[in-house]
Amino acid sequence: MITGVSYMGHHSPKHLEADLKDIRSLGCDDVLIAIQENDLKYKTGKTDIAPKIALDLGLRPIAILWGGLNLFGGGKQSHLLLEYPEVHQVNKDGSYNPRGCYVNPVCVEFIQNVTDRFAHNNFMGYFIDEPTKLDCFCDSCCAKFEEWYGTSLHKADEKQMNEFRGRCVINYIEQITGYCKKEHPDMETQCCVMPCDRDVWHETAQIEHLDNIGTDIYWCNNDRDVEEMVPIIRELQEVCSQNSKKHHQWLQSWNVRAGREFRISEQGEIFIREQPDALYVWAYESQIGMSESSDSPEISWKETKKILRQAKEQS
Repeated sequence: MITGVSYMGHHSPKHLEADLKDIRSLGCDDVLIAIQENDLKYKTGKTDIAPKIALDLGLRPIAILWGGLNLFGGGKQSHLLLEYPEVHQVNKDGSYNPRGCYVNPVCVEFIQNVTDRFAHNNFMGYFIDEPTKLDCFCDSCCAKFEEWYGTSLHKADEKQMNEFRGRCVINYIEQITGYCKKEHPDMETQCCVMPCDRDVWHETAQIEHLDNIGTDIYWCNNDRDVEEMVPIIRELQEVCSQNSKKHHQWLQSWNVRAGREFRISEQGEIFIREQPDALYVWAYESQIGMSESSDSPEISWKETKKILRQAKEQS
């Protein structure tokens, strides 16, 4: 089983090397480098320097555009929206929503161009993280709905709306992965589709140019029996097997509330038992020093390291 850790970290080569050495010492195969739009323009170390350091250490660098278009995660910092305000989402009442819309072709082209830069800098893969259904009524969404259904998006009922939003997720993944494989055929294309979007797993797995599909069952802060994870994991495993895709799962090591750290091990042991192709951790050192940090990152990270080592021992 491949193991890997997401890394927000630093732009300085000195700190990058120290942190990536630490990740490699845990037996990890992959480092998923979370790059903000700010890292593309100003703090360019993670974009331009980190891949070589990772490769020299025996880690495979995978690029994640973290918070790109202000769409997910704690890394929302979109320069594209500042420069092109017309690409933002629009609420149903016409009011401004400060997130980008991936149905807009300007946004799609931006992401495609970013993958060019990642490939040029020797990233070995590109990771599309949590592409979820949008609640957007921008001109691009309205035009796409009319193209597909021949009527107004504002007149859609709940069933039709959900179908449309799911089709938009699939269309977006197709555009990005298709571009990656056309321009950079050696890059692995990965995507995490959240459990709340489970209804599009089958369609996602049928995307020709997508190599690797996973999900993130982040249950550290609830009391659900971890055995209830098993049918979810196995469902995605079956979907991946049917479509010849690699299967990965994410282990939560961020935003873990105090006293809940034991859940990292409980969930991690389920993943090890179920043996997905890859087990990834979000995030390095439990995101200490960030708004999404665990309450006690040292304790969370200790539990996480135990699972990462155990995963390599038992795979």
